[in-house]
Amino acid sequence: MSKQTIRMQGGTELQRIERVNDFLKLEQDIVEELKDITLLANEICKTPISLITLLDEDTTWIKAAYGTSYTHILREVSFCDIAIKGEDVYTISDAKQEDRFHDNIYVHGEDSLRFYAGAPLITSDGLKLGTLCVLDAEPNSITETQKQLLKVLSRQVIYLLESKLAEKALYDNTVELEQKNEILSNVAKLQSHDIRQPLTTILGLIELVDNGAIDLGTEWLYMMKEAANVLDGNIRSIVNESLGDADIKISRFNKMVEEIEDYAILLLDKDGTIENWNKGAEKIKGYKVEEIVGQNFRVFYIDEQQEQGLPEQLLEEAIKKGVARSVGPRVRKDKTTFYASVLITAIHDSNGQVIGFTKVTRDITSEVTP
Repeated sequence: MSKQTIRMQGGTELQRIERVNDFLKLEQDIVEELKDITLLANEICKTPISLITLLDEDTTWIKAAYGTSYTHILREVSFCDIAIKGEDVYTISDAKQEDRFHDNIYVHGEDSLRFYAGAPLITSDGLKLGTLCVLDAEPNSITETQKQLLKVLSRQVIYLLESKLAEKALYDNTVELEQKNEILSNVAKLQSHDIRQPLTTILGLIELVDNGAIDLGTEWLYMMKEAANVLDGNIRSIVNESLGDADIKISRFNKMVEEIEDYAILLLDKDGTIENWNKGAEKIKGYKVEEIVGQNFRVFYIDEQQEQGLPEQLLEEAIKKGVARSVGPRVRKDKTTFYASVLITAIHDSNGQVIGFTKVTRDITSEVTP
């Protein structure tokens, strides 16, 4: 896609590409989970190749694959470029029989591809980033049921990607909070020593003058001026430390997380007490922020799960493995239940000690009930 086309489409395409770049930067540890989805897509559709792709301005990036070693192809010859223009599964039964692909190197090249079915990866805010697709070197087709299952898997791909991105943002926020605490510690040091010392000098000199112990000659004025300059420099240092980039980044992060409505994003302390809460959590679970912060996250689990110790088991799993996943019924403030897909990730300090957890919840009731 040309830069001119992007300009014509306005901010939407630019925003889409920016989100793609965010997902492309995610750590490799999510790739194995995405590969599991491509394997499942392969089994469902009975095709030799399945891919998860993300499309930036010029390239179709293959984030996970089954049946091929390709890592990327040109977007302009990619079937996925067509698939992301729609909402439903896009299929090509036999690309060699369609004139529009007459010069496509992946259709008429040495390793030709003839069949394609791709479900667009659509984010919670409607951006189409890529596809979950299946391919075959022979003409083929899939049933309506297979198409529906492909769409379900595509939603799971987006859930994994968005959960990982939210987890990374929460981790970055924790690091920035630690940096902020260090800054505050430095400020306290400046206040207790670097400011008090020159200030004490100035006050002492003024007291000597008031008591008539000294005359304000050139030497004493010079000493007072130097002490005042040191004090001014230290105050400027405090201002610079206190209003640095960390504060700006934290403010941006808090705004971003707060506005997400399709995912409940929580920050827990090491005992599972809720420390932070976004609009998505309020929407899904029904509590206002002032009602829930300070409570333990056990409140979201049904009585049977609490008796079995499921909340504590998930925290233990997250501590041991770094992450814990759970799918099952949860309870809202009004005591109604819903089905949730939950991702809990341990947060570590610079010494490797667990200091809390991130918890991302998605309401999947509509996907598991008729």
